[in-house]
Amino acid sequence: MRFIQSINWQYLGKIAVIAFAYALGAKIASSIPGVNKLATCVWPPAGIAQAAVLLFGRRLWPGIALGVFFYETLNLKISLINATISAFCGCLQALCAFTLLQQFKFRPSLDRLSDVVNLIFCGAVVATQINCSLGTLRLCLTGLVQWSEYWTIRWNWYLGDTLGVLIFTPLLLIAYQKITARHSPNTRRKTLASLIWRGICLLSLVTVSWLVYNSKSDSHLSGYPLEYLPFPLVIWATIQFGQRGAVLASFLVSSIAIWGGSQGGGPFIAKAITINQSILFLQAFMSVIVVTSLLLAATISERASAEYSLRESEIKYRELVENANSIILKIDTEGNITFFNEFAQKFFGYREEEILGKNAVGTIVPLTDTAGNDLKVLLNNILKNPEEYTTNENESIQRNGTRVWVSWANKPLFDAAGNFAGLLAIGTDITDRRRAEIALYKLNEELESRVEERTNALHETLKALRYQQEQSERLLLNILPEEIANRLKRGDSTIADTFADVTVLFADIVGFTQLSARVSPTELVALLNDIFSTFDNLAERHGLEKIKTIGDAYMVVGGLPITRPDHAEAIAEMALDMQEAIIDFSNTHNQYLSIRIGINTGPVVAGVIGIKKFIYDLWGDTVNTASRMESHGKPGSIHVTSTTYHKLQKKYVFESRGAIEVKGKGMMTTYLLQCRKFI
Repeated sequence: MRFIQSINWQYLGKIAVIAFAYALGAKIASSIPGVNKLATCVWPPAGIAQAAVLLFGRRLWPGIALGVFFYETLNLKISLINATISAFCGCLQALCAFTLLQQFKFRPSLDRLSDVVNLIFCGAVVATQINCSLGTLRLCLTGLVQWSEYWTIRWNWYLGDTLGVLIFTPLLLIAYQKITARHSPNTRRKTLASLIWRGICLLSLVTVSWLVYNSKSDSHLSGYPLEYLPFPLVIWATIQFGQRGAVLASFLVSSIAIWGGSQGGGPFIAKAITINQSILFLQAFMSVIVVTSLLLAATISERASAEYSLRESEIKYRELVENANSIILKIDTEGNITFFNEFAQKFFGYREEEILGKNAVGTIVPLTDTAGNDLKVLLNNILKNPEEYTTNENESIQRNGTRVWVSWANKPLFDAAGNFAGLLAIGTDITDRRRAEIALYKLNEELESRVEERTNALHETLKALRYQQEQSERLLLNILPEEIANRLKRGDSTIADTFADVTVLFADIVGFTQLSARVSPTELVALLNDIFSTFDNLAERHGLEKIKTIGDAYMVVGGLPITRPDHAEAIAEMALDMQEAIIDFSNTHNQYLSIRIGINTGPVVAGVIGIKKFIYDLWGDTVNTASRMESHGKPGSIHVTSTTYHKLQKKYVFESRGAIEVKGKGMMTTYLLQCRKFI
């Protein structure tokens, strides 16, 4: 049971039907009276075999082989080997035609001219060479015919197969499509008028063909081409009913002509000298009818298809254009409107008859927009250079005077000669977008104005903050050296450094206590400020670091916080300049002023002390000794230690004081700096 269920009964049924149809067609063709069984004038099985593989595929070749085999063995009584060879040749011919037509993308509907031409050439001319060549060769080899008859039999066999393909292959292809279309739900029912026309055409064709091809030849009519009388009816059927009419009319005329010729009737018998010549005339006639009707039907079908496609495209185009939610218009080279779709009519408020032929400027486009731009110049530029204006946006105007904005997509149109013929413009209403853009632009302007105001205010604030910062930094630099100030700003919490070699200077105004008793406090402070300000300038000029002032005392150091090798010389120059500055003050203020200066060189410790009103100060014996040099010095003199003396003796003139008693230090050899040496 499983074996029975696994059998493809549908496939086997198709093979059986093809085999039966092949054998039946061969039997009918060979049963016509007066027809040679070896080479009939029309061989329907050739057309049946090609139609079978074209409709159902090459895998149904066993049906063709069985049909040939059964016909050869049962009807012609030939051996099984010859029947097998004949079956092989028949299958090979059908499969060759199928393969060639598949290469050309053949469609069984025959609605293209290329399909008909390919069927005629590949199926009826080329592929039919196989069976006639191999079959005739087999007959000669087996002794059924003489070798001298090879070309005659081969030629008749070839013409029979060719006509079989030309007549029966299109007939079966179209008939099969008719059967499948009948079961289609979209099949339209034929009207009574259509059925009447079909009946009239069929009756006329059969009647005329029977009268022409089935009547006995008369000598006084034999000179006239009566055989072509049915030809206009075949053309009429082809034009009226397409491929089905062509193949059916060709089949009917050919069948009646063959039957009439076999009965000794028709015009071909009278015009032929021999029966072979008569058959040749008949075959030529049928070939002309079939080929002409098929080609004409395909041409009509292609034209009808093209007209249908064009009509459908036009309908779709009209629906698309008229129902589109876009403005679609055409303008010629002068700017006149030649097409105005329904949406454009509703949008602008014009009827088609009111707007066609009028210039776009002055109707749907104002002469100038609200910004003062000349829109007529813009339209002329677009028409002169359409490739540069594929898109543009401009202000438009409706019939009621409302100004709107439209975005246009432009496509240039050209005539058959390639000359510019106009412009197709598709527009989209962008009024809301433009109004939003204008509102947004105004809002942006307002925001930019506010931002500018706040930016200016912020710049002023930053400028004030920067000024305050500069003031704070300047004040900090007035209190601390720049290097120390930077370290404090970086976050150093404790600053204490040791410097191995610096020079410290102390200066004190002689008689300051007595002077303070003689002048007012304001004058005293002003005088002291002038003196110390001058000393500050001298310290800055010589690259020295002012440490502090205590009352009328002034302290300065060289060699820190940034070390320098000539710190002693710089202090010496500072001391000499201070003496000159005091002399100038005495002359300008009519006050006798004098200072004592003490200088010492050595190591010190420097750092910042305090958390409020902090100060950068120095510690160490060097500082104390420099202070002792100032307090033990003479008014108007520069008192230095021996350490400083040894650093400066080559460039400056000194006076030795010898060994003196210095408080807290004991006996020390000191010197008085006189002046610079002039070499």
